[in-house]
Amino acid sequence: MQARLLSLQYLEYVQSDIGTPPNKDKALEIAKKLSIDISIFKGNDTWSTSENLIELSKIKYYKQFNQNGLTYSTGELEDLEILVVNHKDHTLAFSIPHPKDHIHRRHALPIFLIIILLALFYVITRKLFLPIKTLESGVKRIGNGELEHRININRNDELGSLANSINQMADDIQQMLEAKRQLLLAISHELRSPVTRAKVAAALLPESSHSKTIEEELNEIDALIEEILETERLSTRHHILNRTKASISIVAKKTLENYFSTRALVINIHDIPYEMNIDVPRIKLLIKNLVDNALKHTPIANPPPIITLKSEKENIVLTVQDFGIGIEEKLIPSLTEPFYRVDPSRQRETGGYGLGLYLCKMIAEAHGGTLQINSKEQIGTTVSFILPN
Repeated sequence: MQARLLSLQYLEYVQSDIGTPPNKDKALEIAKKLSIDISIFKGNDTWSTSENLIELSKIKYYKQFNQNGLTYSTGELEDLEILVVNHKDHTLAFSIPHPKDHIHRRHALPIFLIIILLALFYVITRKLFLPIKTLESGVKRIGNGELEHRININRNDELGSLANSINQMADDIQQMLEAKRQLLLAISHELRSPVTRAKVAAALLPESSHSKTIEEELNEIDALIEEILETERLSTRHHILNRTKASISIVAKKTLENYFSTRALVINIHDIPYEMNIDVPRIKLLIKNLVDNALKHTPIANPPPIITLKSEKENIVLTVQDFGIGIEEKLIPSLTEPFYRVDPSRQRETGGYGLGLYLCKMIAEAHGGTLQINSKEQIGTTVSFILPN
């Protein structure tokens, strides 16, 4: 509105320069200088500084006022601001582009160029930093144990070189781990033969406390070899399982009867009314290891472990709860690491070499499930095998 009033005041000076009667040459000079159109109406005589005569009848008037004995009218005609000045014997009409249209025409091209430059800058920046996200994701996957994953970045710059270096590192680590795995399997297989011969020889010894100790030690070595072989089989990329349709409730009951019939346990096995596609021997091994681990860490004076199997929403949950000494919370994530022991000095007391929970985790994950451990010191530990239906 302020700009409009200033325009009216300025055009008042302009129309006074044109004079009375209007001087057409002066009007033409002013129109060219100010980039406006001026139309003069005097009776039936009409004249305009441009080819387009302002049509007074089509103007949309919005204000009229008197000033210095003249009648002024303001209005709009299409995209033009119009000022009409009525003299006694003639009428002057001035057309001015809207201020907003003037600004738009003046700045449209620079603004458009700025938008194009910003869009181009965004595309270039995104293309430059997109491989960084790919690198970050790939490093995380490799760091989480997906050593077969490779980062695919088809670039010849520093980022491409970095991706190739990471892939080469993953290749080297994978080869070293595979060599270790093959060596471990070979040693385990080779150990079986002398252990078997030693067990036969021990059985021929006269029965005594020493022969019994030798037999227990040989059985422990044999169990360790079996656990090593089993964990390495499950460590393969395809997690080889021999799945069959079976009732997990029956499998759990039979495992407890076969291995722990003489031990104190609280058993709460719910009947699951359908069969599941599972590897029965390995599920038995998982249950056996969890229960055996709970028994080893439960003092005789404490309540016996509780074994529960039930259906929860979309999962089957096997829970083994003991009332032993418990474990520090910060140590729980390490319990499923191979050969990890909370207290190595207690190895002779509890038996085992730290492969039990690691093997259970491998079996659970091979079946698409998870192994969860919760423990509180001086209260006990609960291990849950969660198997999707």
